[in-house]
Amino acid sequence: MLLAIDTSSRQLGIALWHDGQIASSYELLAEYPHAVELPAAVKRVLETGHATLAQLDAIAVGLGPGSFTGLRIGLAFVKAMAFAAKKPVIGVPSLDVIAANVSTSPGLVCAFLDARQKNVYAGLFRMVDSLPQKASEYFLGPPADFLKTVKEPVILVGDGCALYRALVEERLGGRASFAPQELWLPRVTVLARLAAARFAAGQRDDAAALVPLYLYPLDCSVRGPDRPTAVLPKAAVSSTSA
Repeated sequence: MLLAIDTSSRQLGIALWHDGQIASSYELLAEYPHAVELPAAVKRVLETGHATLAQLDAIAVGLGPGSFTGLRIGLAFVKAMAFAAKKPVIGVPSLDVIAANVSTSPGLVCAFLDARQKNVYAGLFRMVDSLPQKASEYFLGPPADFLKTVKEPVILVGDGCALYRALVEERLGGRASFAPQELWLPRVTVLARLAAARFAAGQRDDAAALVPLYLYPLDCSVRGPDRPTAVLPKAAVSSTSA
């Protein structure tokens, strides 16, 4: 049994994975800090899934890149839970999670996220048994520079698709297709599935050494100029339980 927590974007997500499936989950597109909702949401997901912290085998967390504040909140919360309950921690990069939102894709997948300051976070993946396998290193920089590295048909997924769609179509033409907008943010149910696969393979992370994957090497408080950003409709995100 595994609890997954994602605070890497504006969408707070918590999911309980048990016996190869999602037992309960909660997602909320919030405009306020995730610290406000996180403790109560975790309690709700555990109760809905008829589980306790003591019963968990591991706790998973989204590592980013993404919201600097959100990542710090989520990782600190998970570390505190894991330390108190003596549970292992599994970190999953958010680019992997977003790529796995289209896990049935037979070809190349590109996670393509707005990083502000006219940059993107990006990475190329191939799906092997519905799990993302890296086909490139993680990238932070101008989208045009990244698109130069894409040499074959690709499906792009992430909020960078809205901001840079015209550029993608100009540079890649018919080689590019775009995932539906409801798949552009990390989905905690996907995070749980990827973390469960890592756990089953015997992989664990050192909770004390685990840090957010910012990609910005020196500045963890990057602020770009005010400009429109991709916004997902609230209808695409809802509280769920199974």
